[in-house]
Amino acid sequence: MNDFAPAVRPSRKVLVLSLLGLAAFLAVQALLLRHFIRVDTRPPSWDQSTHMEIALDYHDALGAGRWADAWFLAPKPGMPPFPPAYHLLLQGAFDSPDPAHAALWLNWFYMAVLAISLFGISWKFLPDSRALAATVIFCSAPGLQDLVTNQLVDLAVVAWVAAGYWALLSCEGFTGWLPSLAFGAVYAVGMMHKWTYFTYMLPAYIIAARALGDRHARLQVLAAAALSLALFAPWYWSHIALLPSRLFQATADASIPFWKNGAWTTYIVASCASLGPPLWLLGYISILAPQFSRRREYGWVLAYWVVFSFVFWTIVPNRQMRFLLPGLVPLGLFLAGTWPRGLTWSVAAVQFVVMLNFFFGAVGPISVPMPVMPLTFLENKPPAREDWKIEEILRKIEADRDPSRPITNVTLVANHPLFNPPTFHWVQRQLNLPHASMRGVNARLCELSEFVLLKSGLLGPASVIGGLERAAKTITDPDGWFGRGYEELARWPLPDGSAAVLYRQKRGRRSPIAKRIVAYDLFATGDIKGAGLTIDLGPWDRGLSAWRDVRAVVKEISVRGLKVSGVAVDLQNFSLVTQFDTESVYDWNEMRVMRLDRVAVRSLRIEAADLKSFLEKRVPGLKVDALTLDGTVKVAGSFYGRPVAAEAALELDRPGHRLKVAILSASYLGVPLPVALFRPIKELNLSLEPNPETPFFIDLPGLTLKNGRLTIP
Repeated sequence: MNDFAPAVRPSRKVLVLSLLGLAAFLAVQALLLRHFIRVDTRPPSWDQSTHMEIALDYHDALGAGRWADAWFLAPKPGMPPFPPAYHLLLQGAFDSPDPAHAALWLNWFYMAVLAISLFGISWKFLPDSRALAATVIFCSAPGLQDLVTNQLVDLAVVAWVAAGYWALLSCEGFTGWLPSLAFGAVYAVGMMHKWTYFTYMLPAYIIAARALGDRHARLQVLAAAALSLALFAPWYWSHIALLPSRLFQATADASIPFWKNGAWTTYIVASCASLGPPLWLLGYISILAPQFSRRREYGWVLAYWVVFSFVFWTIVPNRQMRFLLPGLVPLGLFLAGTWPRGLTWSVAAVQFVVMLNFFFGAVGPISVPMPVMPLTFLENKPPAREDWKIEEILRKIEADRDPSRPITNVTLVANHPLFNPPTFHWVQRQLNLPHASMRGVNARLCELSEFVLLKSGLLGPASVIGGLERAAKTITDPDGWFGRGYEELARWPLPDGSAAVLYRQKRGRRSPIAKRIVAYDLFATGDIKGAGLTIDLGPWDRGLSAWRDVRAVVKEISVRGLKVSGVAVDLQNFSLVTQFDTESVYDWNEMRVMRLDRVAVRSLRIEAADLKSFLEKRVPGLKVDALTLDGTVKVAGSFYGRPVAAEAALELDRPGHRLKVAILSASYLGVPLPVALFRPIKELNLSLEPNPETPFFIDLPGLTLKNGRLTIP
């Protein structure tokens, strides 16, 4: 592979001047980022806030010496666990008074890795000034600059993919030891930044497979693979029980199959704005017939890199441009190797101006209607001095909350990019305000929430607001149940011309039910239905706006499809709001629980057959052939047609006030799985302490699994 004669001889002078040009480009990038950080005051958005909070979790765990917690960091709700490399590097931002903006300097480091790696790749194919032009063309693209100004891991993925290909091309088919080991190390670094890294590396797998059959390369490829696996496999192995299911859940988010509604054109359209029109048009055309000055035999590596990434991420249902960008890195090189030198440098100059415009917003964005699709030009994101009042709102909630409640839930009726639950979570963590818990709207809107925060006007992008508009109408309906339970506490003007309105539960309310004892033959609301309910409400405490002690007995109740019988519970500080003041609550759908501080379960019973039906309904693809409850829970069946089996023990941990689920054995396709895989999964432990989902204490006197039945006590 080394005997291919180069078409041109590289010039040392051109190389030095090109490297100086590359340094100048990175210096301009640093100045632009410095300008953005100094001017911008907006909070981080959805995923950006989540990444900042994950980094803070690592910072706190490592600062306290809790190494096990750092290794098995609990993932954020609905998200898979992230490999730790990006967030560990992000920790340095917490030495700044404004960590979210300080974190952006890490992006300059990743941009430097990308630019240097892309220049190294380009110099192998075009050993002249066009290598610098190719680097500027791609690195100046609006999509890359957008990643520079966001606290996201995706720019790191772009950078390490480019670095991986530079090492891959340098190892000459794994015939060189140092470049081969460098590739293995870079691959591991990429995998420790994000699990998607492997999807961009198809040519590496082809070259490695060939190298296994070459006695001059076999040892090198095996050594590179061993080094890489040794560096990243331990983390993935320890998270394997949770990671796959969460990843499938994440990729299906807002998903549309690629063959429906023109979804296969998503990246064709989106890449125009992200790449810039010249690179978008000329770059894609250039893939067809590039003319490289040397190393033409490796041109297929670049083509496979782009084409396979494009096809793979088009098939993945969750399509976002940042997922595809690591696969488009060679486009500038294709352009530089295909079109005349003058046109190449003209495109580089245009892209550089587009980069400047991205930070200053002098022109655009411009949308041009086309017969097939509209095209967007001159996408930009200038910094802005905007106060979204998040800190002020959180401090108001902290000051006015009821300190006697075990937890303070706040329902946020908005999903705006800068006014959403993850952003509030992050600012709250940063301010060290521990009591309030920001929650999104659920089917019951704001049940068990002391506060409700509503954003007027635009609630967020249409694709993410779900039922928020319906919730906003319920809140503003003067004749509905919401007005009977909540009152406006404060409001703030927001930068987009809307207002943030904070509601708090009314205090000093009268009892909504005059009777002390009420009974219902049948009742139903949402996912809950049952029969034979009797409630002894006891005396109403107007100061708490709640019944202090309530005793309830239910003959049979179904919660999300799980049938439970013989239920007897005591409730502490329980209150509700109804549509009208009535002797009894007839319409359960117009009733909401306002407060509940403690639930003491005196008795309940769950049959094995009912638990079997519940599992089949709640776990897609699962068919349970047998389920036994006798000391432990044993399940045998199939998952999407493949045999599975497991045995688990339920244990009431009284000192820890939690219900522990210990996996005793598990098998898939008849192959036993290591039990250690399931130990770090924190979801297997059900806390009985107050949390945002159940903001009350749960007391269990005991738990028994015997004769096909789970019983309490």
